Amino acid sequence: MSRVYQVQDGDNTVPMKQIHCANEERELQNLLENNFDLLPGDQIDPENPRDWLLIKREMPVPDPNSGADRWSIDFFLVDQTGMPTFVECKRYHDTRSRREVVGQMMEYAANAQYYWDKNILKDLAEKSAIDRDDSLEEVLTSLQQDDYSSVDDFFKNVENNLKEGQIRIVFFLEEAPNELRSIVEFLNNQMERAEVLIVEARQYAIDGLKVVVPSLFGYTEQARRIKKAVSLLTPSQGIKWTRDRFIKAVEEAGVPLRSSRVKDLFEMADNNKDIITLAYGRGRISGSLMMKNNTGLTMLVVWDNSSIQLAATGSFRDKFEYLVSLRENYQSWLQWKGRFERGRSPTLVKKLDEMSEEEFEKLKDFTLELAKGVKGG
Repeated sequence: MSRVYQVQDGDNTVPMKQIHCANEERELQNLLENNFDLLPGDQIDPENPRDWLLIKREMPVPDPNSGADRWSIDFFLVDQTGMPTFVECKRYHDTRSRREVVGQMMEYAANAQYYWDKNILKDLAEKSAIDRDDSLEEVLTSLQQDDYSSVDDFFKNVENNLKEGQIRIVFFLEEAPNELRSIVEFLNNQMERAEVLIVEARQYAIDGLKVVVPSLFGYTEQARRIKKAVSLLTPSQGIKWTRDRFIKAVEEAGVPLRSSRVKDLFEMADNNKDIITLAYGRGRISGSLMMKNNTGLTMLVVWDNSSIQLAATGSFRDKFEYLVSLRENYQSWLQWKGRFERGRSPTLVKKLDEMSEEEFEKLKDFTLELAKGVKGG
């Protein structure tokens, strides 16, 4: 077993004592809920580290016969690709963290697909976001980075993955028994779509300092190759949006002012190609236009329903102070809902077709100033 050392003055090293949980819920589940990055997304996929969105803690699983809630999963998460992730926490001294807990999790995953659809999952995720003082739109935008599929598209993808068995099962333990490791490694090598993983979160303490060291087990290179090959065969859930497709979707909404202003934004971008570039999301239902600066970082996201998101709080983290000052200069015309903080993506209170002419002109001025203020060298 590897040991963890504290480096003290004079480069002296002192071993830290490994500690175990006395109360599973208080010390293990709460630990994970306060930092989902303890599920090491960079170890699961080094090329595209996994990020996490909480659907629900203590997610109920119905009985397939009665339909009544019979079980619950400690955490039900999804990653940025919409892959459902079941997480069960077990402390070291819980003897159930062997065969029976594997069977229990398989039973959860097998029955969940029959009872959870995109609307149920979306509603639960929205409530979880509100409970954490967030909005679902902001969390999802940060999670997806530059994908920008709509909320409905994202959860439809989660539903499809669930029904197709494209899922991830994670046992979150402070220390995994060898028997459980062998079972998980075998299952992971045999299953083409599902991932079965162990995350050990060993805890150490010294002089009042507590350290958690998460490590991934069960994902061999053989299993990684098998699952990557299968994922390449899975058809993309998105569609290829273009300028013409986006304009057509806007026009089909039958709101002339919206169509006119979207075309005006395209014209503004065309006239300022040195500082503004355009890209498009991959939503199956809703289209999104991304207005980027000349380094390729997203500033604004314009949806075909005329909603506007400010992506710059996440993209331009080293220019956040400039963004704050710019918002203050325009706050009498442009009001944002949602938390204006680093890494957040607040939305304009008014949509494109709800703005006065002066407000719309100020939006264009704001976009140009933002592009100029954060442009590359």
